[in-house]
Amino acid sequence: MNKTLQAVGRTLCSVFAIAFTVSCASESLRVTREPVTMRVVAADSCSSLAHELVGRYEASHPWVTIELEVFDDAVARERLGSGMADLALLSGGDDGQDDASGWQTLWIQAGIAMVANTDTPLNEISLPYLQEIYRGRIQEWQGTVLQVVTREHGSGVRRAFDWAVLGAGDVALTAIVVPSNDAVIDFVARTPGAIGYVSTLSLREADLARVRLLSVDGELPVPSALASGKYPLSHQVRIATPSEPTGATREFAQWLFEPEGLTIAGRFGYPR
Repeated sequence: MNKTLQAVGRTLCSVFAIAFTVSCASESLRVTREPVTMRVVAADSCSSLAHELVGRYEASHPWVTIELEVFDDAVARERLGSGMADLALLSGGDDGQDDASGWQTLWIQAGIAMVANTDTPLNEISLPYLQEIYRGRIQEWQGTVLQVVTREHGSGVRRAFDWAVLGAGDVALTAIVVPSNDAVIDFVARTPGAIGYVSTLSLREADLARVRLLSVDGELPVPSALASGKYPLSHQVRIATPSEPTGATREFAQWLFEPEGLTIAGRFGYPR
């Protein structure tokens, strides 16, 4: 009897020893990530896109908190350059002015949509006529006085628009300058004869119920026309960091180029 009890005891000890070993091995494989806070700034044309990216990334990376701020492109660059942000989504054109210090890479391309008041007799326009209108050389269309609307000088979308449309010329002195894409839509919607431009990253279905979307050179800023280059007006979105990204910032930048990040981007612009 004693031998039987001893055998059972030895068996139980072996079982407990194995269970303890497995438990310890399991605990050693469980990695707890240290909480990380990341500061991200975005140009205002990227606002909707940036908020969705941040929400999705935080949901799949619960140890990461992203503090997102939105400014015009010039201010976003200043905050990144002064060390007040770890990563930025910047907006601009292919005009050689995106070669700021630090590290950056082209991420996606987006369209610049031309919009007009619904009472304005415009449905389509050519690039040369658009240039003449924004330079103030054409001030009326079929009896309607035109009012051009542009963005502030710190806007990356304005920089891209000016480079593509005005070249070395200046915008008309009578142009109305507004501080955001939403302000463009609001002004154009309530002002007869108004014509303006917004990033397709910020253009919503509700906006299209208030203003008329114009075709340029026979093309609308739809993804296929943007990707093929048939639509002539676009701006770039770049990922930028103060220096070569490392740690959590590098992981986020890499995620932006992975399928989940690019799928989100594809609903707003198109990957390059």
